[in-house]
Amino acid sequence: MTTGNEVYTEVAEKLGAPTSKRMLSLLEAYFSPEEGKVLLELFAPATPEEVAGKLNMDEKGVFNILEELADRGIITKGQTEYCFHSNLITFHHHTVGGVAREPVPEKIEELWRDFFFDDWSDMFIETYIKRLEDTGKPVHRVWPLTGALELSPNIKPEDILPEENFKLFLENTERIFVGHCGCRKNWARCDHPVETCFAPIQGGGKAGEFFIEKPNRTSIREISLEEALEVVRRNEEAGLVNTGACFCCTCSCEILYSVDRVKRFDLVGRSRYQATVDLEKCSGCQECVERCPFYAVEMVKPPDSKKLKASIIADNCMGCGVCIVGCEQRALTFEVVRPPEYIRRPQTKAGQTGLFCRCTEVK
Repeated sequence: MTTGNEVYTEVAEKLGAPTSKRMLSLLEAYFSPEEGKVLLELFAPATPEEVAGKLNMDEKGVFNILEELADRGIITKGQTEYCFHSNLITFHHHTVGGVAREPVPEKIEELWRDFFFDDWSDMFIETYIKRLEDTGKPVHRVWPLTGALELSPNIKPEDILPEENFKLFLENTERIFVGHCGCRKNWARCDHPVETCFAPIQGGGKAGEFFIEKPNRTSIREISLEEALEVVRRNEEAGLVNTGACFCCTCSCEILYSVDRVKRFDLVGRSRYQATVDLEKCSGCQECVERCPFYAVEMVKPPDSKKLKASIIADNCMGCGVCIVGCEQRALTFEVVRPPEYIRRPQTKAGQTGLFCRCTEVK
């Protein structure tokens, strides 16, 4: 039987986390070895009676442990079953994303921050590389910003595929839920908006319903289409990149920070679009250079011009549209550079980021 500090190593391994000193210190701050033994029996939903039977413990004692863990947001509680998390992302997002009844202790926030900026971001890169090598497809892809599409008069509505039209995606969603970005809420190094995650809208709102009906899940709320589009507008104007489930930045996002840290943007799928510059409208303000998260804009001096103008580095442009939305001169627009087949090939659906696991199915 697993005993003592071996519990933390086994929990880390089952979460798919590295057994580094940072991770083990984090788990030690979350729960005791006795609680850890209980967690090891909860990688699939189970009742107190089932857990007590497996561990040869008193059922009432197990019940009390489960209730305490649920109050701290460490496990998910159903009517009769409890469940731990199947991966590290869900463990983090549930415990620091407003699921716990009490605020997350500052010590634990610091431990998460320390772990992410060192060990965890490397782990993400390893996962992205393996996925690309195994399937030829990235885990995540960039969606063109709604505002950028609307600011590109040469792009007709019929040219925009449903698979890349986030506004249409929201319009066709029966119920819309929005929540805090688990990354930015905990380890942000910027002042970007925090309410950016639309992942709960997937699956007809099932995951969103699960969380909003639980007490004290204050970071997730149900909103109208009008409110959702306002959240989208705010995030786009702030310079965030739409990755299909959340609006991300290179400062703290598990996706963009990780790939930016090692300059491996090839691990993220591009959109079908590319930014283009109208040199006559460009004032040379360089706002687009500052906003571009992919280093895809440079300033050059065109022939017959005394001023530097923006120029798009095609190999770097991911087709996010952040530069287009931020250009006050409206000198930037989209052009389509990839065929529909580029998007319509089989790939991970938007929103399937691991944020919600089988714990939403506890009974």
